[in-house]
Amino acid sequence: MGAVFALFSGWYFWIPKILGLSYNNKLSKVHFWLLFLGVNFTFFPQHFLGLQGMPRRISDYPDAFTGWNMVSSYGSIISVVGVYVFLYVVYNQLSLGKLVSRFPWIIIPFFKDILQIILHRAFIGLEWAINSPPKVHPFINLPVTGGIVYTLVYIFHSIFIKNIIICDSPKPWGIFFQDGASPLMEALIELHNIIMFYLIITLFCVGWVILSIIINGKKNKISNKYVLHGTLIELIWTISPAIILILIGFPSFKLLYYMDEVIDPKITILVNGHQWYWSYEYSNYINNENNFIEFDSYMIPDKELTYGTLRMLEVDNRIILPQLTHIRFIVTAEDVIHSFACPSLGIKCDAFPGRLNQFSVFINRIGVFYGQCSEICGVLHSSMPICIESVTIEKFLVWLNQQF
Repeated sequence: MGAVFALFSGWYFWIPKILGLSYNNKLSKVHFWLLFLGVNFTFFPQHFLGLQGMPRRISDYPDAFTGWNMVSSYGSIISVVGVYVFLYVVYNQLSLGKLVSRFPWIIIPFFKDILQIILHRAFIGLEWAINSPPKVHPFINLPVTGGIVYTLVYIFHSIFIKNIIICDSPKPWGIFFQDGASPLMEALIELHNIIMFYLIITLFCVGWVILSIIINGKKNKISNKYVLHGTLIELIWTISPAIILILIGFPSFKLLYYMDEVIDPKITILVNGHQWYWSYEYSNYINNENNFIEFDSYMIPDKELTYGTLRMLEVDNRIILPQLTHIRFIVTAEDVIHSFACPSLGIKCDAFPGRLNQFSVFINRIGVFYGQCSEICGVLHSSMPICIESVTIEKFLVWLNQQF
């Protein structure tokens, strides 16, 4: 969306200079605020839904996702209205816009001194009347942040995020990840918090610069590129993002290699995706009929749900796994591409027909963890939930004996 705002701002800045036509200032402000509100109301809820584990491109979703989806829908409507306002601003400018200056691209050298005076009066900015290169940037120092930002983030995280009931399924109006139940998911959440720390610092610095420009711009109506350009500040805002990316890159690569590690699995589960259900096979165990323990898992229809079960997430046959055990999943598909995902465990692995993918998981506590197919696979893409139940080793052995 940054590119979209850049296109709009480019039109407002350059078209009056190139064509010399003014635009309706009030309508342009209405357009900005409509688009600003619409975009944020559209995409911030989608960010929260992603943290809660909602797959993309699903025709229906669990009830917990309803609230943020409604907000996102209203934001989309506001954004569309903002675009229509912009189109009207363009039409009004091109058809009824007043001539604010002459064509600025041709300056005859003989009349240079006279045109300097005309340009100073005719143009809102002085950019066309100033020679290059600009002088040394007048900034002496930049705003810096101390430990207060990190402290506020830590207090917010401690009060509103940590001290809550364990959440292994999406919750209404959720704004953070589901609680991690594996070392991998805990590491992913930690990486997210590290990146958010750098984002908050960046947001503070950029916001401070923009706010200072707005405040100073109201005091001084004339803009001068000697004040807006400088080698020192441009070096700083070019090198600083590179340093931040390096600081983010090291823990990211470390976690990426950690995710691919398969450590001496005690149990192997073969997952097979179908349209539109999952099949599971416990490859380490054979029943009395000399067959692997295997079963299909279908979503429970709304009419058959019992009190307390989750719509669009509950299945008839859960995956039963022991806690504190290294488990390997081998994922494939029977027909089209699927994606096996469970947010609480940090699991997301694509299932391709004719190909085997694998990942490992170590569940560190008892619970029931929900997921969904996260790759569009047809009309009932939203009807392929995943339900993994972690139990003690003793209960797992009891369940295992029942399968023979």
